[in-house]
Amino acid sequence: MRTIKIKRWQRGGWEEILDEVAEEGLLELHISPGFKLTFVCTPKDIKEMVFGHLLGQGFIRSPDEVQEYREKWDFSVGLPGKVVRVEVRLREEVHPPKIETIWSACAGESLELRGLSPLSPQPLFSPQDLLSLPTKIGEYVQGFRRTGAYHYAFLFDASLNLVAVGEDIGRHNAADKAVGKAFLCGIPLRESILFTTGRVTAEIAAKAVRAGIPLLVSQGAALLGAIHLARKYNLGLAGFLRGQRFNLYCGESWFKT
Repeated sequence: MRTIKIKRWQRGGWEEILDEVAEEGLLELHISPGFKLTFVCTPKDIKEMVFGHLLGQGFIRSPDEVQEYREKWDFSVGLPGKVVRVEVRLREEVHPPKIETIWSACAGESLELRGLSPLSPQPLFSPQDLLSLPTKIGEYVQGFRRTGAYHYAFLFDASLNLVAVGEDIGRHNAADKAVGKAFLCGIPLRESILFTTGRVTAEIAAKAVRAGIPLLVSQGAALLGAIHLARKYNLGLAGFLRGQRFNLYCGESWFKT
């Protein structure tokens, strides 16, 4: 987040003010020995984002499968901004994806998650548990209130403790950061809730399935591709969590009766 001078038109005239704006940067992820991915993202929590992305893409199942991690920053101002170059070497070689640049708004994803079986539902949470989630995140969304530009993802454990927060200009990046933080800390993802402030796309649903997260909840809408994927893999998926209601698209078996 940066503070800059701008001019604002109000009350019939111009005035110069200081305004806080969200910051963009580039993450170049080099996965040895094969390929490079480039992300447009908020330049913070980079290691957590990398590990969350590797897990969410099915490239790793454990942090120790990353045998080498190197991070180098370039603070010269370019377009869009700071650049961080990360090189990782994995225990096993992975195949390059069809895309090379992942923009903050969206990412390419297939609805076929090769090698994964449907999740096995068990009653972990109650509807009232979901309704309590928005009350637990107020202090963590100041960046949005100040800039109007950030997406957030929150990881809650089985006891509804908030264990990880991801903040980014991209909803996919925010999910990667939250999942990556919990993943690196050894928090059991198979008994957790991923709560997002933005709409749920098939890409985010796929990340949850690959990470073994049973329940994905949003304050916004779930897109049709995400619903199809959730129903195929028994992912609990809820949207429009507001006030005392939410829509459940899939996963009634994850709820206590």
